Amino acid sequence: MLPPSSFSRSTFILDCDTFVSSLREAVLVWAEHACVEVTAAMKTRVPRFSPSFSPLELGAALRALAAADDTKVRAFEQAFAQYIGVRHAIMVGSARMGAFLVLKGWGLEPGDEVLVPGFTYFSIPSIMVALGVKPVFVDIDPDTYVMDPDDLERKITPRSRVVVPTHLYGFPCPMDRILKIAWRAGLKVLEDCAQATGARSHGKRLGSFGDAAYYTFGLTKNITTLKGGMVTTDDDDLAEFLAGEMARCSRLPLKPLVKEIGVGVAMMVVTDPRVYPFTLHPVVGRLTRWTGKDVLHDVFEEKAVLYEAEPKWFRNSGARGVQAAVGLVQLNRIDRLNGMRAAHGRFLLEHLSHAEGLRVPRFSPGAEPIFMSFPIQVPNPTAVASRMLDRGIDTTRGYMCDCSTLPLFEGKARGDCPNAGRVERQILHIPVHPNLGPDALRHIVEAARQSVRGN
Repeated sequence: MLPPSSFSRSTFILDCDTFVSSLREAVLVWAEHACVEVTAAMKTRVPRFSPSFSPLELGAALRALAAADDTKVRAFEQAFAQYIGVRHAIMVGSARMGAFLVLKGWGLEPGDEVLVPGFTYFSIPSIMVALGVKPVFVDIDPDTYVMDPDDLERKITPRSRVVVPTHLYGFPCPMDRILKIAWRAGLKVLEDCAQATGARSHGKRLGSFGDAAYYTFGLTKNITTLKGGMVTTDDDDLAEFLAGEMARCSRLPLKPLVKEIGVGVAMMVVTDPRVYPFTLHPVVGRLTRWTGKDVLHDVFEEKAVLYEAEPKWFRNSGARGVQAAVGLVQLNRIDRLNGMRAAHGRFLLEHLSHAEGLRVPRFSPGAEPIFMSFPIQVPNPTAVASRMLDRGIDTTRGYMCDCSTLPLFEGKARGDCPNAGRVERQILHIPVHPNLGPDALRHIVEAARQSVRGN
């Protein structure tokens, strides 16, 4: 060990690189010793997700922590804006914070209405309530999982100000129709790209169609900065407002970022196809059978709350260089990772489209989905999930719900969404992440067919 007097940031950076290389080498050596068993298990033991966080991001994060340099934030914002095809990108604390600040920047007042899909994550309509805005829930197309333009038209009123088309699961909304409806009604368009970074429609990146868009970069997304999110726009005034709001925020404390690095390393290791069959899979299987619950779902589930005011943590969400450093590495990899997801999604579509007893996604003309998830609809999703787990395939019901029926929004929102309710009751997500090999994909298809039949 070096004495304190001879310690330097450059020494620490070199040690970081050595650590990352050693960690990766240790996993590979272990896998080689168990080669035959690993090869067999990789075909039949499949995790529900795989993080985009890799040794490359780990190395970038550790070097950024050592350098304590926050100048990369602006570089990441500029690179992200260029990637999406817009003039401005501003890092924010999360997707919900991005949505809140955009609506605030547009000057929405109490009683104004914002049209959002009924099938969504609770936090987006919830944060609108903090501004005194009324969410109006628009039903979805049960085949595409995104906002139904016909129901959107029906629910517009003189108080409507903004529409939020959510590109759920990386499935593009029919933006041509939504934009025409919004233009006729004088509505702003705020795209929800929380699960759609890099997806396209008619060759154009999602997030570049509307007046603004927001993204989230958590560890389970297809692009991560450990924590945080982004807002993109071509509106110079809105960009100036957002930059001013973020300049008044304290920087995110280092402790939660260091914790996320640790969680990212753990996820990276235990979901590796050579490691997962002998670590996380048996634990998940046993706990699920003992408790009768989806244990991983419960671990990551966030309690639904109604925001009556701006959360205090918004003001401690200023971006750090370590987040930007990870994001810049991710931008260099995202198209490759998205391409793998899309290829796997097309394979599952091809082989499950005519399977009896299940419903697969469909897409609007010109859509280029990235398949952040592969949802199917079955009459008995809990039973099907249990049978698939018996065959080694971990699945999840997901976190989206029919928000129009949540007691949380009683008296605070309006709009019935029968399709959203049916989808919530029948949905099940099967693996589609980049870590799947051809044998695993074939096993998923066969397991899904047999599990739906009840075999």
